[in-house]
Amino acid sequence: MAYADPEAGRAADRERFRKRTAARVAQGLCPRCGERPPAPERSLCGPCNDKRNAASRARDARLRAEGKPRRDPVREREYERERSRREAEARRAAGLCTRCGRQPAALGRSSCEPCLEKRRAADRARYAAGKAAGLPYGGANADAKRRAGRAKSRRRQKARKDAGLCIRCGKRPPVEGGTTCTPCRQKRQAAEQRNYAARRAAGCCTRCGEPVFEGLSRCRPCALADDAGRSPERKNARSRQRYAERRARGLCTACGAPSQGASRCPTCAEKSYHGSGYFRGIPVWDPRWTVIELDTGKEHGPFDSAADVALCLAFEKLDRDRVEVLSDASPMASLTAWG
Repeated sequence: MAYADPEAGRAADRERFRKRTAARVAQGLCPRCGERPPAPERSLCGPCNDKRNAASRARDARLRAEGKPRRDPVREREYERERSRREAEARRAAGLCTRCGRQPAALGRSSCEPCLEKRRAADRARYAAGKAAGLPYGGANADAKRRAGRAKSRRRQKARKDAGLCIRCGKRPPVEGGTTCTPCRQKRQAAEQRNYAARRAAGCCTRCGEPVFEGLSRCRPCALADDAGRSPERKNARSRQRYAERRARGLCTACGAPSQGASRCPTCAEKSYHGSGYFRGIPVWDPRWTVIELDTGKEHGPFDSAADVALCLAFEKLDRDRVEVLSDASPMASLTAWG
């Protein structure tokens, strides 16, 4: 039957085909021909299966010869993912290995022991090949491996902390008020001191290893991060303790250099003075004057006082309106005055 609207015709044909297929399936017949029952574990009968397979092979050969994919890659991936999910769920519900579907899964795992061992062997081989090629984490996704490692470390530390053990070795109880035992703490402090000394000698930030300027121990981002996360009470207590220790040893309380009994060495004292309220910025120096003739551009001077400028004008017989007097007075001279 012809339809004026092609879309309506296609919709009617689809509905008719659906009803016919449902009726044949309900009768136990092949939904394609409706003449024979379907083959075992198949939805079509044997002849219809053969016809469809032959047509599929011919279509695949034609597309392969034309250099085209057999199916839409996007739809094929979606279909395969959905099929794999259904298959894995069915095998998991039956208590079978989700990979091979033949043996029961290992205790607490979704795969059987042979499949797990195969996967471990493949992972080891892939890791060895990546490591030989110089790739981090054997060529695996570095971010994913780091995230997994951090998550595993957090779980391990939480379990050890709940058990009242050192979070590093898990063998001895931690010190009072801490999370690590004495040997682990000493090892960590020794390693941190070696790392600090090496980076300090190389002129790098002692926290991240980036280059620093003017002999500082930390770069600006690390210094800001440390200051933001540091307790003011602990910082002040440590500063007072360090001040007392250096003062007792006759060292500079700022840098630790010998200061001959003074609280600061000359360099640190100068820095402290410049940063104090007594330092007013640009110093005030004695001004000097230069006389320039506007007609000829000739310069006279420089002179150390205004009286010398007046003598120059009188001696050279210059009119004050025909010359320009320049002064290099300090900018701070106009901001200061005697009371």
